Amino acid sequence: MGLRCKDIAGIRMTTHISTDRPLRRRQVNHVACDDCGLFPLCNPIDIGGHELSMAEEFVERRQPVRAGEPIFREGEPFSAIYAVTSGAIKLVNNSDEEGELIVGFVLAGETLGQTGIYPKRYPCSAIALEDSYVCELPFDSLEETANKLPVFLTNFQNMLHKENFDLHRQFAMLMARKNAEQRLSAFLLNLSLRREERGFSSQEFQLPMSRDDIANFLGLRKETLSRLFTKLHQSGSIAVRGKHIRMLDMDTLRRSSGLPGQIA
Repeated sequence: MGLRCKDIAGIRMTTHISTDRPLRRRQVNHVACDDCGLFPLCNPIDIGGHELSMAEEFVERRQPVRAGEPIFREGEPFSAIYAVTSGAIKLVNNSDEEGELIVGFVLAGETLGQTGIYPKRYPCSAIALEDSYVCELPFDSLEETANKLPVFLTNFQNMLHKENFDLHRQFAMLMARKNAEQRLSAFLLNLSLRREERGFSSQEFQLPMSRDDIANFLGLRKETLSRLFTKLHQSGSIAVRGKHIRMLDMDTLRRSSGLPGQIA
């Protein structure tokens, strides 16, 4: 790794620039900057005729993370917020009794790591589901800039409010569902909605996670999950071929989820 120093608007910071080779696999779902969860922070700010861009000065852009590699581990000191620019990440807690418990998935364009701000430690591990790229924003840089620039602090707060809203909506869509079919239907609707918000197709997509991971996250047996995919396929709600999903009848899927219209 190389080191780079920047001195912008009186703020001197040191950042690490990855010199790793880029991943060979072409990433189809690479999110545009203005569709990224970090965009409110990366969007340049005019300061007395000088343009400050966190993206240019402090963000370590498009760092490669290979499938199965961690971005951070549960219990590690909090140091940065990340945005997934392509690929996907699973969030995991581990226990001696239950082993791996998947508590969430992060898709291209979404951020992760901000849940470590308050405890100052990451409350879960973040593991790449596939070869991915992430942008890293060191929190020391962010915090010092926010303390000096009120407009940047407002942008940071707005970003956190948006992420909190997304987490609440995800919880409402998934955790409140009582039976297995509702949970899977709500899960697929949630993925579709999140993809649409980031500029990707909401009607047809490749699942980045395995069925084992989906079953773990939804609290289902893998055999139950397979039967439910078959049932939804036969109902005409979706078409399934391996990890490839086509959303054929959103209204029927919403009814299967049991979700109220304002959430789904």
